[in-house]
Amino acid sequence: MERTKQHGAARGKSIWPMFIGAFVLFALFAVFVQWMLATTDRAAFDEDGIRAKERYEILKKVNDESASLTTTYGWADKAKGLVRIPLDRATDLAVQKLSAQGEPKPAAAVDPTVPHASALKPGGLAAPEPTPPPFSAVAEVLPDSPATSAPEVPAP
Repeated sequence: MERTKQHGAARGKSIWPMFIGAFVLFALFAVFVQWMLATTDRAAFDEDGIRAKERYEILKKVNDESASLTTTYGWADKAKGLVRIPLDRATDLAVQKLSAQGEPKPAAAVDPTVPHASALKPGGLAAPEPTPPPFSAVAEVLPDSPATSAPEVPAP
């Protein structure tokens, strides 16, 4: 009988103070989190934004270096005496040099008797002829052999 009294006494205690304590702790934690979010700089934790900004800075630096290399004069290798000139000027010099050379000459000898786009390779052997599709020779009539025709059958 003592057991039932002990169990009965244990059941008589209320569990509401434990729930209220847990709720108060949760509310304090929520207030603390809100305070931390309000006082910190969110941009400092934006990793994607930070990486994007770094990439744009690197891209700008590379583009500026490339533009300066292609549009200004300078030494490419001072020890060897190599200079760097702007691309526009280099293009003009190349056009002047090529126009002074006259008409361009072919790299290999051109034979006018060989038709254009033939299988003959310059300096090499002719490529093998492609094989004709099957059954194409059946329809052709050879000029050396007499043409034979099939007997005519009257229509019914």
